[in-house]
Amino acid sequence: MLKIGLTGGIASGKSLVSHYFLELGIEIIDADQIAKNLFRAKSKHLIPLIEHFGKKIIDNNGELNRKALGKIVFSDPVQLNWLNQYSHPLVNLEMKQQLSKVKSQYVILDIPLLIDKGSEVPSRLRSFIDRILVVKTEQERQIERIISRDGRSKEDALAIINNQSSLKEKLALADDVIDNNKTKKDVKKQVSNLHTFYQSI
Repeated sequence: MLKIGLTGGIASGKSLVSHYFLELGIEIIDADQIAKNLFRAKSKHLIPLIEHFGKKIIDNNGELNRKALGKIVFSDPVQLNWLNQYSHPLVNLEMKQQLSKVKSQYVILDIPLLIDKGSEVPSRLRSFIDRILVVKTEQERQIERIISRDGRSKEDALAIINNQSSLKEKLALADDVIDNNKTKKDVKKQVSNLHTFYQSI
């Protein structure tokens, strides 16, 4: 089965692209959603996070406060590395389990951190993908969406963007690209064209 690694910067439009593939009957494995599910309130996986970062990362409902956690890790590379080393293996295991149940002709794996800084796919993810599909969006659009969607400041938005690989680094490894600087209709057409191509290979 063909495995497409979908990636792009934060707020670049990956969810929109995934939605259009889903409409075409293609199954989506979403790494971010997996992470959210793994770290729900009362999950055993939350315990090491609380022990490491403190109770300030938990909200009044016992849920993980992603904004509070983000403020810590996106300003401290050491803390970000700790979080990645802890959470990524858990996410990878769940992705493997979901892959084993896929029934569509090919599958889209939405993995925001598929490409590291330095234009490399981490070794833990190489076996998951056959092709890389990058969604490209102008940085100003990303910032506007982060502020509007997540209620973050421009400073926070830039900190998140700067902790990810650049668009240039992503495009260096891209097999396929979707330009999300235009209309939704245009994006849907690009997805349809790629769908036809992926079916052919």
